Amino acid sequence: MDKQAIKPSFYNLPTFKADEESKEKEVSDEERRLYSLSKSTGWKVLKEYIGNVRNDLDNFNARAMEAGANFEEIGKNTVVINLAKGIIERVLNKVGDAREAIESEEQGGK
Repeated sequence: MDKQAIKPSFYNLPTFKADEESKEKEVSDEERRLYSLSKSTGWKVLKEYIGNVRNDLDNFNARAMEAGANFEEIGKNTVVINLAKGIIERVLNKVGDAREAIESEEQGGK
């Protein structure tokens, strides 16, 4: 009997598989890594959390008005909220664009 340890096969894990498959595409390393991230369950959890944060931002001014905030404070809040939501959207788009680039490359290559 051979006394060598069984070597694990990471290729069956979705993120490793996505990373390996994307290496064959004509995309940047950054896009490849973001694509691999987009295929992970962690990304799904993070996207859900980000959605909850955006909802909290949407409701922030309503709570401020209920607490008696003045118009100037509400206006400042609105600017900050919109800037924050813009940054959040850029992060989501960065990953989404990388996924789209690789998936469109797959479709174009068929």
